[in-house]
Amino acid sequence: MIATEAGTVEKILWSREGIQCLKVSRGEKSEKAINYPFLTGTALPGHKVILNTTAMKLGLGSGGYHFVIANEATGNKTLSPEGHIIKLRYTPLQFKVQAYEEVLKDKNPALAAEKYQGLKNVPVVIGELHSMLAPFILVLKGLNPGCRIVYIMTDSAALPLYFSNTVHRLKSDAYLAGTVTCGHAFGGDLETVNIYTALMAAREELGAEVIAVIPGPGVVGTSTRYGFGGIEQGEHIDRIRKLGGVPILIPRISFNDSRARHFGFSHHTLTALGEISSCKAYLPLPAFDRKKMLYLLQQLKMNDLLKKHSVAIIKSTGLLRFLRNKGYDLHTMGRGIGEDPAFFVVAATAALLTDKLLRRRMAKK
Repeated sequence: MIATEAGTVEKILWSREGIQCLKVSRGEKSEKAINYPFLTGTALPGHKVILNTTAMKLGLGSGGYHFVIANEATGNKTLSPEGHIIKLRYTPLQFKVQAYEEVLKDKNPALAAEKYQGLKNVPVVIGELHSMLAPFILVLKGLNPGCRIVYIMTDSAALPLYFSNTVHRLKSDAYLAGTVTCGHAFGGDLETVNIYTALMAAREELGAEVIAVIPGPGVVGTSTRYGFGGIEQGEHIDRIRKLGGVPILIPRISFNDSRARHFGFSHHTLTALGEISSCKAYLPLPAFDRKKMLYLLQQLKMNDLLKKHSVAIIKSTGLLRFLRNKGYDLHTMGRGIGEDPAFFVVAATAALLTDKLLRRRMAKK
């Protein structure tokens, strides 16, 4: 069930491709609301809108926004001629896209029909949290400015790519060669039905030399062992291996999270690596101080991960300073680099390993 209320648009606070942030009045209250013109049409001051107020009422981490689900000023809208794949299926906001798979059969019938293992050792970096994306890409592009990085946004968290300030900034700064949204996620340069074809699209259509597979903002989590969206990381490892890629997992590590289950290695990382994945992944670790390293290695040993995966301990001197100087607003779960340095240095260290594997792959060509 959702909570809805009527409102009136007072002003447009900001807008960019695919998204508007509005100031909306509800009686005597003025609050922020997000509108996706792709779904509900462009909103203008004075327009009467219907808002989904569920997240705000529950105090969820939606960024402090309501969401426009209807605009009375929007007239009849007609369908574009391309595509017939429906996303958000059987909901009031179901819509049509042209999926990569629809054009693939015409552009490359052999590729569409045959078993695909065409990633050919392309490094594919897997993350649980959207906040891992920027530090990873900033460091990798600093090491290897010419490499083509494509971002795949899965549908385990936010569905509209437009919502991500991070992706907008990375694209504006030319750090991303392209984006792909898969499943019910939408708004990428290419739309795909699932993660397998998203990986194919990233490689074949966008020329990816490195692929990052990370969900959008708003990760889903509970206090249970298996009840979290990031469990898909383990499945991604196996999918990437099946398609001939090299999976590199950014572990979720913190020594400043007050929750015991997320201290050191998060139980999310340990579960995905230990119980869900069947294939081997690279697991990059910064060279922390002795006490922290012993704690992390003990966690790996207790979960039988030292033999199952390829653990790489890498010196990470200067990475945090580099990230601070990039001018990006880097936060995770409300904590910045100063409050949770381990989290960010881990993502940055994954870039060091990825660059090494990428250069090794290029040298063999």
